[in-house]
Amino acid sequence: MLELKNISKSYGTQLILDNISLQVKESEMVSILGPSGSGKSTLLQIIGMLMKADAGSVNLDGLSYESLTEKDQASFRNQKLGFVFQFHNLLGEFTCEENIKFPLYIKETTLNESDEALFEKIIQTLGIQDILKKLPSQISGGEQQRVAVARALINRPSLLLADEPTGNLDNKNAETLYALFVELKAVWEQRIIMVTHNEKLTSHSDQVIYLNSGRIE
Repeated sequence: MLELKNISKSYGTQLILDNISLQVKESEMVSILGPSGSGKSTLLQIIGMLMKADAGSVNLDGLSYESLTEKDQASFRNQKLGFVFQFHNLLGEFTCEENIKFPLYIKETTLNESDEALFEKIIQTLGIQDILKKLPSQISGGEQQRVAVARALINRPSLLLADEPTGNLDNKNAETLYALFVELKAVWEQRIIMVTHNEKLTSHSDQVIYLNSGRIE
């Protein structure tokens, strides 16, 4: 379980998150909605260990974030968390296959049979077998996001975090990507937290959280 207790965050004198508490169980998909500036991305970054809260605690599957050293945090992020952003952040000089496998190479120089088997399963599920040898600049925006999702899944993360993943996609590709998240939840039992402005993309969520002025409504 992911558990947040009394999370608060300020930038200078501006309060961004005000005493946020929530729980996310295994295999749940949670959507976070709210107007711009409501604290959605800040909350996701705290959950993703990309930013520290000023107060409160985060616990994932029995491990407290506050107990980890900076070195341990980097390892934890790589092994336990998967990230998908609005801007796919793919490495332009590497092929799609290399981009997907990059997190694995951080922890090991050669891939074992289990790694390769998971890679094959992911690319089959996402339908990106035909673009693996291409550079990101040679594929569409929807395909780029699928590659980014594959990269996020390659380490078998306990938690997939998606920050406006459909923000740069047209309606068709946005719905396709959301359908993929629904499949990952249903078939892979993947735990997902997604920040979005699009209420249409929350229909299969187990929880829909509305943030406004740093508070859950």
